[in-house]
Amino acid sequence: MFLSRSALNRIPRISRHVLLQTRTASYKTSTREARSKKTTLEDFAQPKKKKTGSRYETHPDSPEDKTNLPPREKWRQIFAWVPVNDRVSLSNPYTAKTVAERFVPEGDTDKVIIEAFPGPGQLTRSLLALPKERIKRLIVLEQEPKYLDYLRPLAALDPRLTIIPFTALEWDTFDQVEEQGLLDDIETFQWDQGVHPKLQFISHLPITIYGEQLIAQILRLIPNRNWLFKFGRVKMNLLLSEYVWQRLTASPENVMRCKLSVMATATADFQTTLYDELQPYAEHFHPALAKKPSETLKISNRRIGVPFRAVEITPLEEQVINPDKLDTWDYCIRRLYVRKATPLKQCIEDLGPGAQSLIPKLNATIDPETTIREITVSQWASLIKEFDAWPFAPTDLGINDAKLDNYGGRGILNRF
Repeated sequence: MFLSRSALNRIPRISRHVLLQTRTASYKTSTREARSKKTTLEDFAQPKKKKTGSRYETHPDSPEDKTNLPPREKWRQIFAWVPVNDRVSLSNPYTAKTVAERFVPEGDTDKVIIEAFPGPGQLTRSLLALPKERIKRLIVLEQEPKYLDYLRPLAALDPRLTIIPFTALEWDTFDQVEEQGLLDDIETFQWDQGVHPKLQFISHLPITIYGEQLIAQILRLIPNRNWLFKFGRVKMNLLLSEYVWQRLTASPENVMRCKLSVMATATADFQTTLYDELQPYAEHFHPALAKKPSETLKISNRRIGVPFRAVEITPLEEQVINPDKLDTWDYCIRRLYVRKATPLKQCIEDLGPGAQSLIPKLNATIDPETTIREITVSQWASLIKEFDAWPFAPTDLGINDAKLDNYGGRGILNRF
């Protein structure tokens, strides 16, 4: 028996819930029974047909010559089975040219560039199309088979391009770059000699939490001068979502201020190089939205369609964080940011029993009524200094769920 919507609305809520559950269970049972009657042993014996355009199968609309990319209106079909909805790639060739010119401008020479998450390589092609004296070597990090199909023909044509077929989310991938001798000719510059003139990192940043964790770990490596920063102040150019940008650059007054904001402000300078030229999203990036996005699409999320911008990140010459105290910074920021909207005087005990005794020593630099989110980088430095000098500070500063750790040369991003 099926009831009309008006009749269903007259039933008490609890009874209505039971009725709906019963109807759903009955529907599932009847559907399951109907399906079981139609399935025979002969059906199971038949070989399963592969879906056209699976991850490892060439889509019928793919061009035979993969030196050139297919028209961007076909990207959604050709790359439909690539399981990377968290990945955003430039698809507009004219936009890619603009980005390449901005990332590697006239005057740059003999650059060695590591490009992560290139997708099928629209930006890669634009980088290679720049005057050859600008780029000496382009090292691409990509693991998706369908994207590699469009990158390998480029390497066959241009000896400057080397492909490392692994993801940039694994630190082992960067080890392979060095093990293959691709950075052997990179000169090490002192930290006060300015931005490194020859080595550069370029990447599309994934829009999932893993993208944020990657940039957080990279920023954490700056004070220690590990990873690429052992060669000096290496510039990074990223294409990232407006959501991540706001978290990176949020001021103490901004509700989006977070642990990432503190580490970012303490370690690097952030500048937008392109924004208006990358709007609206659908005209420049893949994957395209299946439906037209709402004009009021919120940027405080990680959804496809959030505006993207091109940014330049340069390590600061004067580092606030003493590399020997990096674990102390991690401990204090993580402990206190659990209650970021709470005044310092109410949650400082989270640093350890008796930590309330630190408040009088901090009065000169931090108002005890200041919420954790409102604490500036210089005030964090004062807090960490007093905590480190505190005789009763915990000796074990390890945090089991820490995502920010030293780059030891091995391991994957989510091992922490």
